[in-house]
Amino acid sequence: MAKRVGIVGGGVYGLSIAYYLSEFGDDDLEITAFERGALASETTGYSAGIVRHHYTNRVQIETAIRGRELLEGFESVAGGDGGFRQNGYLVLTDADGVDEFRALVDRQRRAGLEVDLVEATDLESFLPGIDPAGVALGAYEPQAGFADPYLVATDYATGARENGVEIRTATPVTDLVTDGTAVTAVETSEGREPVDIVVNAAGPWGREIASMAGVDVPLEWYESKVAVLRGDEPYGVETPTLSDHSESPDMYLKPEPGGDVLVGGIDRPPVDRAAGLQGVDESFLRAVGDRLDSRLPTFADAAVVDSWSGVISVTPDSHQIVGVPTGVDNLYNALGGSGHGFKEAPAFGESIALSILGEDPRIDLEAYRLERFADGDALSGVSEKSYGGDE
Repeated sequence: MAKRVGIVGGGVYGLSIAYYLSEFGDDDLEITAFERGALASETTGYSAGIVRHHYTNRVQIETAIRGRELLEGFESVAGGDGGFRQNGYLVLTDADGVDEFRALVDRQRRAGLEVDLVEATDLESFLPGIDPAGVALGAYEPQAGFADPYLVATDYATGARENGVEIRTATPVTDLVTDGTAVTAVETSEGREPVDIVVNAAGPWGREIASMAGVDVPLEWYESKVAVLRGDEPYGVETPTLSDHSESPDMYLKPEPGGDVLVGGIDRPPVDRAAGLQGVDESFLRAVGDRLDSRLPTFADAAVVDSWSGVISVTPDSHQIVGVPTGVDNLYNALGGSGHGFKEAPAFGESIALSILGEDPRIDLEAYRLERFADGDALSGVSEKSYGGDE
């Protein structure tokens, strides 16, 4: 078993892996996490924090379920609840997607998820003020909810530190030292640290970290934009999160503490790294208003009280890349949340830690291997408009 583990990245993936390694591992396991800036200051900190299970393939459904189960019991990590609240999740489709939507709900039920179909005429009972025009069918997940990504990540950090993990912030990794097919050390701004295993959980910079060991990881940057609105009436914390796929562009609404509502999903353009992020501008806010006017008109003229955008790292099939790649014996990738990775991070953190320790993971990690793209085994579902996909 590895004795020295270096973890690159101080977001929710790196910190959850550090925590579960420290929980499950022996006392002589030395774990050090390296973060280039502050903890949870990049993709994790910009996440909307939605916790749902609406996926088209079995493995991702099961991963999301396990992630939610760990959030339900999150107080065991560091005493806090990570801001987790179960308000339910309501997803909508149009007439063209009804047959596949019904098949998807059946697949989710067989995976163990509690989910109900909702007729368009019944939507008002879940979300007062909703306009059902263009909606053919909905599905409701009562166990879904939302959490605070920053609190979840920093609570994992607190629990990990209590277990003896060293977490170094403001410590960028500048190189990985290799010898043949193994990474032998992590080079940082503070010096060289020998390792037996290195975990690449560097988020948007995961491709660069992998390349230091000669591994090509297909990650592209996209910009996720959100706005927080305050209406005349509150969007209560018990009001379900809404995901509307019944018209273009897609949109999601999620309650914020205090009665505000977070709106996103409308615009996720590719990022030109040389130019940087576009940020939230008037055109995005107009698109938000137009979209709300057709679906939840009571919020169409709501005041904008906050807005932000951040980078999400996306794989070719919009699913995570996890595991040790061919050609390097001890580099463990945990990358590519693709804009939906927060909710699954606890499940991945737990199972990746178990895998590193030579134990059986709780979820199917093999499906997320890097080599799936070359093998023709890409996962279906997240980026497709269809609700189909293999079992």
